Parts: sequence; C-alpha cells; structure tokens
Amino acid sequence: MSPMRTLSHRAAIVIVVGTVSCTGLFAKPKEKVYNNTPQEVFQAALRTARERHVVTYVDEKNLMLTFETGTSALSYGFNANATVEQMADGKSKLIINVQKKNAGKDAGLSFGAGDRMANKFFQQVEEELARQSQQKTAAKPEAPHVEAPPEARPTTAPNNATGAVAVSADPEGADISVDGSFVGNAPATLKLSPGKHVVSVSHQGFKEWSREISVLPDSQVNLKATLAKE
Repeated sequence: MSPMRTLSHRAAIVIVVGTVSCTGLFAKPKEKVYNNTPQEVFQAALRTARERHVVTYVDEKNLMLTFETGTSALSYGFNANATVEQMADGKSKLIINVQKKNAGKDAGLSFGAGDRMANKFFQQVEEELARQSQQKTAAKPEAPHVEAPPEARPTTAPNNATGAVAVSADPEGADISVDGSFVGNAPATLKLSPGKHVVSVSHQGFKEWSREISVLPDSQVNLKATLAKE
C-alpha cells in the first residue's frame, strides 16, 4: 500500500470517528413555547415528571429539574434535563435536553426515541396547563340559601334554691303576707324564691307593718315586726 493511500485511509477513519463522537455528545435540545408564565410552565412540567417518571433533581429558584424515564421496547430509557425561560409578552419556553441511558450499548430500535419522548412530554405539559386553567376558571356553584335560625333564647334550668325569711311579730299571731298573699301567722320561717319581695304583717287593732327585702339563694333573713296600735 502506498504512503499516500495509507494517509487518506487514516484521515477517513478520523473523520468518521469524529462525526460519531460529536453526534453522541452534542444532542440538540428541543424546545416549545407556551402562553403561560414561567412558574406555571415549571410547575406543570414538575407535576408531569413526577406522575410519569422519576424526578432526580429540582431547582425551583432557577426553574430547572432533571428526571429519568423507564425502559421500553424501543430504548433503554433517558436522562432528561428541563429548564424554563421567560420570553416576551408573558410567554415561556420549555427546553428539554435528552441523554440516552444506553451509552455504549447497541442502540437498536432506539433511533429517534429521544425526540419522541421530548415531544410527548411537551404535549403532557400542555395538557397539564389546560387542566389547571380549567380548574382555576371553573365556576363554583352558588351556596344554597340557608334561613337564619330564630333568635336563640337562653334557657335556664329551674333554680330550686330558695332563701329563708324568719318573721316574728309583736303581738304574736299576726298575719303574714308576701307580695299581697297571705302565707301564715307569726312567728314563721318562710322559704322564698330569690329576688325582691314585700313582706307585710297585720293584726286587728294595729297598723300594718311592711318591708321590701331582697332574697338570695341559700340565705336567711330575720324580720321582727313591732306593730303600733291604731
């Protein structure tokens, strides 16, 4: 073999190897523009990755995440890096860089599977954004009208506590009345309900005697009525 032919053969080998190497190392990222804010697109991408793949890294401050896909009949799976960039007019760009997990293995039928995975991920993110938008704008049914209950009236259990009022009189045997009703003759101990009462003592030939008293529960009041002659 001539020296010139050997040199050309080696150059061809270097060119082929270099071409294969560049194709494997510098896969072109795929991108898609959405009419949403960067935060909305990032959260939709994060939910999509968590529901369908394995999220390996999340940087919410810089709107970046990485995830791994599972194996399939067409590929050994992928490592994907997704970032969101803000654009003009409130739009956002989702960029996905896909790396094959079958480095050094026979690619087989996996040719183009990375692009298909990225395109499907873009579609899933779009569906997630649409679903969230519908949830936000869905009209909530009006709450049924409820009639206000009537004014609550405090109820108190009957109070059986009473106060004792011991009434004595001079002369003895005088009539005792409470709030205008006859209750007995002096001397007597009366059991009265709490509150104000008027106790009156009267006897034939004497002027009527009366006092207004306040009775407290479980208390005792002593009254001595001295009647004056008419």
